[in-house]
Amino acid sequence: MWSLWAPVPLVDEIHHVVHVDGFHLHRDAVVLIAVAGGHVIGWHIARSERSAAWERLMARIAPPDVLVCDGGGGVLKAARTMWPDTRIQRCLFHVQANVFGLTGMRPRLEAGRRLRRIAVALARVRNKDDAAAWLVSYNQWEQDFAGFLDEQSRYADGSMNDTHQRLVKARRMIRRRIREDQLFTFLDEEPAAAGPVPSTNNLIESWNSRLRDMLRHHRGLRLIRQLKAICWWCHQHTEHHETDAWLAANAITDERLEELYKHAWEQSPQGLYDTFGIPMRYGTGIDWNDFHTRVKWQSNN
Repeated sequence: MWSLWAPVPLVDEIHHVVHVDGFHLHRDAVVLIAVAGGHVIGWHIARSERSAAWERLMARIAPPDVLVCDGGGGVLKAARTMWPDTRIQRCLFHVQANVFGLTGMRPRLEAGRRLRRIAVALARVRNKDDAAAWLVSYNQWEQDFAGFLDEQSRYADGSMNDTHQRLVKARRMIRRRIREDQLFTFLDEEPAAAGPVPSTNNLIESWNSRLRDMLRHHRGLRLIRQLKAICWWCHQHTEHHETDAWLAANAITDERLEELYKHAWEQSPQGLYDTFGIPMRYGTGIDWNDFHTRVKWQSNN
């Protein structure tokens, strides 16, 4: 099956909740995956989690009632474009982890210790009263440490900057999460009326864990085969995947993919790329000026 590419389904069923996340293969590629109802419903290979890549994934899936995501990359921008009426639930686990990354595991300062306790309490929110109490505790933290967080220090180069930069960054990040109104979507009556809405992306994280196990059991695969293995794994975990006989007769082959690519290149403006005989593939082009831009220490000759 290495010569075949798994076909991505076209999902016209409207799901109540869809989880999305990116499965990264070092820095070389990422597979964007969507899960709903206990099944994989879509995937897309990309170089990074840009909004254009997420849009290609979402274009093949009917807009759900709620999208649960970590909010990284361009997923939110893509959702605004492709699924404008879909509610967003930010994964509270990821928000919590982002705060921990800025406070550290054992903060030295009282402001950091209190903020870490507030982040821990975020995972314990179960109802609207809990959410209101959490917002009150966070607002109290801001008031108690307003002057402390506004302190400025002069650095060796003469510039002025925040003394407690990591805590200031945490404050800015939490303010943004609250302003977006995507922390407690799971408590809203309208989306919850059609069924429960999870507050975390733990479901798809468990799927990612199974994918890592699969790759660990097949060590030594080059990148293209790792990508194909992930795609086939996703295909086999869709709700209604095609039979082996259908795949053997209809799945896209590497040769067919190259033919389509060559045809697309022949129909496009060729320009300078005639020099190389093949088109420049996405993300691999090098700007000659990046290596020949003059800097002060270069001579003018």
